[in-house]
Amino acid sequence: MMRKQGAKAAALVGASALSIVAGGFFPSAAAAQKATVPSTVTPMPAAVPPAVSPPTSAAEPQANAPVAPSAATSATAPAQTAPTTGDPDALGQDFERPKRAPDEGDVADADIIVTGARAAEASAISRKRSARTAQDSIVADDVGQFPDKNAAEAIARIAGVALDVSDSGEQGGFTIRGQSADLIRVEVDGMTALSTNDQGGRASSIGELSSDLIKSVDVIKGQTADMTPGGVGGTVRIEQRSGLDFKEPLYRLNLQSMYQSLSERASPRINAIATRKFFDGDVGLIFNGTYEDQKVATDYARVTVANAGYIPLGDYDNSPGKSFTTPFDPVAAAVTTKAGCAALSTTGINSRLNCYAQWEDFVPSFPRPGRQIKSDQRLSFQVRADWRVNRDLTLFASYNPNFRRVSSQDYNWSVATPVGTTNTAGALTGSNIRNVVVNDNHYVTAFDIAQGTGNQFSSSLGVTSQIRDIQRKISQHYAQTGADFISGPWTAKARIQYSRSSSSREDNAFSFVAPIDIANYSIQPESGLWNIKVPNVDLFNPASYYPTVGANGVSTGAQYEYTPYDDKNSEWNYQLDVDRTFDNLGPIVRVKAGIQHRTRDNESYRNNGSQLSPGLVLTRAQSLDLIQFCDPTRAPAATPCQFGSAPRVTTAGTTDQLSRIYTLTRDQYQNLINASLVGLPGAEFYGGAPNRGDLISSWGTYDVGKFRDALKQYINLDYRNLGCLYECTASDGKTYKRPTYLTSEVTSSAYAMLDFESRPLGLLVNGNIGVRYQRIKVDAQPVIDFSQRVATPITTPFPGYTIENQLIRREVGDVNRTSEDWLPSFNLAIWPIDEKLGLRYSAALQRARPSILQLTGNGTVSCGLVDPAQRAALEAFIAANPGAIQDDDPSTDDSAEGGAVLANFVNRCTGRIGNAELKGYGATTQNLSLEWYPNRDTQLSAAIYQISVRSGRPEDVNIGAYELAGQTYEVATYQDGPSGLRQRGFEVAGRTAFTFLPGFLRHTGGGFNYSFTKSNETNTFVDLFSGVKLPPRSESKYYYNVNLWYDDGKLNARIAYQKRDIYYNLTEANAVNRVPAIPGVTGSTSTTSYYKIVSPVFKNGTETLDARASYALSKSFQLFVEGKNLLGTPIAKYAPDKYRDIGGGVLYMYDSLYAGKTYYAGAIITF
Repeated sequence: MMRKQGAKAAALVGASALSIVAGGFFPSAAAAQKATVPSTVTPMPAAVPPAVSPPTSAAEPQANAPVAPSAATSATAPAQTAPTTGDPDALGQDFERPKRAPDEGDVADADIIVTGARAAEASAISRKRSARTAQDSIVADDVGQFPDKNAAEAIARIAGVALDVSDSGEQGGFTIRGQSADLIRVEVDGMTALSTNDQGGRASSIGELSSDLIKSVDVIKGQTADMTPGGVGGTVRIEQRSGLDFKEPLYRLNLQSMYQSLSERASPRINAIATRKFFDGDVGLIFNGTYEDQKVATDYARVTVANAGYIPLGDYDNSPGKSFTTPFDPVAAAVTTKAGCAALSTTGINSRLNCYAQWEDFVPSFPRPGRQIKSDQRLSFQVRADWRVNRDLTLFASYNPNFRRVSSQDYNWSVATPVGTTNTAGALTGSNIRNVVVNDNHYVTAFDIAQGTGNQFSSSLGVTSQIRDIQRKISQHYAQTGADFISGPWTAKARIQYSRSSSSREDNAFSFVAPIDIANYSIQPESGLWNIKVPNVDLFNPASYYPTVGANGVSTGAQYEYTPYDDKNSEWNYQLDVDRTFDNLGPIVRVKAGIQHRTRDNESYRNNGSQLSPGLVLTRAQSLDLIQFCDPTRAPAATPCQFGSAPRVTTAGTTDQLSRIYTLTRDQYQNLINASLVGLPGAEFYGGAPNRGDLISSWGTYDVGKFRDALKQYINLDYRNLGCLYECTASDGKTYKRPTYLTSEVTSSAYAMLDFESRPLGLLVNGNIGVRYQRIKVDAQPVIDFSQRVATPITTPFPGYTIENQLIRREVGDVNRTSEDWLPSFNLAIWPIDEKLGLRYSAALQRARPSILQLTGNGTVSCGLVDPAQRAALEAFIAANPGAIQDDDPSTDDSAEGGAVLANFVNRCTGRIGNAELKGYGATTQNLSLEWYPNRDTQLSAAIYQISVRSGRPEDVNIGAYELAGQTYEVATYQDGPSGLRQRGFEVAGRTAFTFLPGFLRHTGGGFNYSFTKSNETNTFVDLFSGVKLPPRSESKYYYNVNLWYDDGKLNARIAYQKRDIYYNLTEANAVNRVPAIPGVTGSTSTTSYYKIVSPVFKNGTETLDARASYALSKSFQLFVEGKNLLGTPIAKYAPDKYRDIGGGVLYMYDSLYAGKTYYAGAIITF
C-alpha cells in the first residue's frame, strides 16, 4: 500500500523503515526520525539501541550484531527487535562492518509498507553490503517461516551454491563454487556442524536441522583471520534466534500436513515457538521446536551393478570392428583383426584374452527396478537463555538437539545378472543371454534370459523380490555457553561449545524367488533405462513363490540378512576473541586477536570379524541366515528332517559364527509368503516422471511387519541387535570388545587482524588484513594384523600349493603426527559512492583437512610376511610344472596363473593404511566483486573468483617398500594430491522489490543469480578409453536461481526455480570391470592380467521448481499451501556422449532416481 502524504511524511516513514531494516545500525536516523504509522499498516517495532557505532565516530561502540530478519513484521506476528548483545555471532567472527548514517536520499522514498518478504530481502542485502568479506545471505521472512524446509535447501538458493542428492536420494550436502561438501565449513551458531552419514567426518550434515529454527544463513566466500579454516569453497554460518531477539512475548504454533505423490501418504509437521523476557527485559528465554514424520517414496531404475556401467560380455554381433581399444595392454591394442588375437600370449599379462575383449559387445551389467518407502521422523528444538547482567556483560547458554529416526523399506526386484566372456580360443562361453540385439556402436539394446542348459541359457531362473528393511537412528547435539563483554572501545567474546553426532544403522534383508521360464529385456530409447517383462507368470500370487523341494526333502532357501553399523563424532571448542576500536589511530579502526582450541574425536564401528590372536577368532556382527522348509515325506530315512535352528557354518573358526539355518515345515514356510505378500506400496512405479516409457508398473513384494510377525512364531529374532557390534563372543566362547577405529584431532590456533578505513582523495576505502596460525595434532589407533604367508605343497588331486596367512600377532598402533599452517587473509573494499557502489577484493590461503579415513584408515590392515625360502621353492615348482596351478576362473588360462600367484606371494598388506602426515586440500582463493546498492531494497552484483590448488585432494597410492615393525611391505595408502588445478568462475546476482510498479505489483519482488565455473583441468584424470579429460569432481559448469515473491501483509506468495548443470561424480571399479589400479579410479578389482573397461559417472545435477502461498485471515491466524519439486525431474547418473556413446541419442545410464512431487498445507496460529 502506498500513500501520498507529502514529502515530509514520506521522508519520516521512509527513515523509520530504513532504521528497522538496518536493525539499529543507524541510531542517529532512528532517533531523529519518528512518524505515525497509518492505522491500516502493521505497527513497526521501535528501534533498539545501536548494535555498533561507526569506528570513526566518538560514540561508545556497542556489540556487533547482524541485522535481524524479525525487525519487520507481517500481519501475523507481534513486533520484534534485533538483539543488542549476547547474539551467537559465530564465536565473535563478526563479519559486518560498521555502517554510516543514512543520507537524505535514503529517506526520501515514498511511504511503502515493509512486510515480511521485503524486510527479509532488505536485511539480507544489508548483511551483504556491510560484510567484512565477500558473502551472500538469506533471512527468514518471519519467525519460523524460512523459505525452505531444511537448511540445505535454503542454502542452495544462494549464488554459486548447489544442492547435492546422494545415490540413496538423501538431501543435505551441497557444493559451493565447484567445491564438494568436504571442502566447505558449516557452522551452527559458531559450532562445527558434524557429519552423520560420512565416515570420513568432513562432509557436514545439516539435513537434520529444521529451517524453523533458523534466523539467517550467511555463505561467506572470502576469508578473514578470525574465521575457523576449512571452507575452501566457502563457509556457511547458520544463526538461530536468541532470547533477546523479541521485544514482546511470542507464542506460535505451525501445523501442517505433507503429501507425496509416489508414497500417496499424508504425514504431519508441527512447529512450536515460545519466547518472552523477564526482569525488565534483561533475561530472555526461547524455545523453538519442530516435529515431523515424513512418509516419502523414491523410485530407482537401475541399469548397472553399482557404478560398473555397461560391460563387454561377448561378441554377439561378430562385427569386424572393435568395440573399444584397451589402454592396459599395448600388445593387444596393436592388433587390428579379431583373428590376429589367436597368436598372442596368455602368459603373464593375458594379451590374447585382452585382445578378444576388444571385440566384445557392451551389455548392461544388471538392470532392475526398486522403490524405497521411508518414514522419516525428525525432532529438532532449540532452548536458549540470555542474561544481560549489566550494560557491559551478557551471558547466554543454549542447547540444540536434532533427532532423526528413519525406517525405510527398499523393495528391490530383479531376475538375473547378465554374464558371458570369450575364451582363449576366441569363442563365446559362459553366457546366459540370447536373442541379442546389438546396434552399430556395439551396444546391446535387447536380449532374453531363458531357463535351460548349455551356452546362452540359465540353468535356473527366477524373479527375486527382495525387501531391505533399514532402521537408522541419527542424532546431533549442539550445546554452548558464552559471555560478551563490551566496555568503551573494548569487546571480548568467550565461548565454550560442545557438539556431538551419532548415526547407527541396522539392515534386515530377505527375499523370495518365483521360478520363471524367460525374461525379456529392452532399452527405453527416450530415457536410457531398461524394461523387464516376465510373461506367463502371476507375480502377485503367493503360490508363484513357493520353492521346489530337492531330493533330500529340503527346499531351496531364502536368505535373511542382518547388518549393523555405527559412527560417532564429537568436538569441543574453546575460543576467546578480543578487539578494540579506534577513532584516532589513522586508518586503523579496529584491532582484533583471538585464540581457539578444538578437540575432535571420531569413532567408527563396523561388523567385520577378525582374528584377535592365533587361534582366537571374533565373529563378525553380521548374520547371513537361511530360511528353508523340509518335507518329511521326501526326506531320506538316513537324513530325516531336522526342524528348528542350526548353525550355518561351513568351517569352524571362521568369522561367520552368527549365521543360522532355520528349517520350517512346508505349511509354516508357505504361511510366511501368504501372510506377507503385497503389491508394491504407493503409486505406479515412476508414475508422473517425464519420459517414463514402458517401465514396469508394479510387482509383488512383502510387508515387513507382517513377515516379521509371522516369522516370530517360529524363530527367536532377539539376537538381531547392535550389541554384537560393540562386543561379541569369540571362538573360545568368551566375550571381547570389537576393535573400533578411533581418531583424535586437536587443533590449537591463534590469529591477529586489523580493520582499516581511509578516504584517499575523498574515496571511501576499508577492509582488513590478518593471519591465522594453526597447529594440528592427529592421534590414531590403527589395527594391524601381522601374519606369516605360508605356501604349503599338496599332492592331491594334482601337485600344487595352497597359500594362506597364519596370524602371528595383532597390534593396535599409536600414531601421533603434528602439522602446522600459516593462513593469511586480505580484504579490501573501495566505495566510489559511499555504501552504494563498491568494488570488493579478497584473497586468502585456505586449508581443508583430509578425511579421517585417509588419516588413519578405515579398517583392520593385514600384513603378510613371506619366507624367502618358501618363495624360492614356489618359483621352482611353477617353473617345473607350468599350468599346474589354476584359480578356477574359466576365463583365464592356467599357464598364466602361476605368474599371478608369484606376483601375490610377496610381503604385502591388504586394506589401505592411513597417512597421518597428509596436509589436506590447500588452495589460494581470490574474489573480486562489483556491488551496487541503489536503495535499501535492491542489490546488483557481479563477481569473478579463482581457486588455485597448492596441494590437491589426497589420492590413493601404492608404495613398494613401506616399513612396518622392521620389515618392508607393499602397501596401499594415501598421498597429498598434486598442485596446479585452477578453477575460475564468475557470478552475477540481483534482487529487488518492485515498489515502483503500479497497483498490486508494487507488493512484488524477485531475484536471480547465475554462477559459472571452469577448470583448467590440470592434474585432473583422463578417461582412458575416450582419451577425454575429466573435470574436477562435483564441479558443475553453471548454476542459477530465479525467484519471484508477493507480500502485501496478508497474502504472501513465493515461487523459486533452480537449475544445476551436470557434474562429474566419480569413476568406480567393480569386480566385473576387470581393470588394474588406475589413478583417479576408486574401488578395486584385484585384476593383474585380464582387463576390460571402466567408465566415468556423471550426475545430471538438479532442477527444481518450488512454490508457496499463505494468507493471513487475522493477526493470529494464517493458512498456507506449498509445493516442492513441482517439475518432478528425475536425477540421473550417466556418462555423456563424448565419453560413452550408445548411439541414436540414447543416454548411457547407470541409474535414475525419481522422488515425485511433494505438497504441504497448514495453518499458523499466534497467541
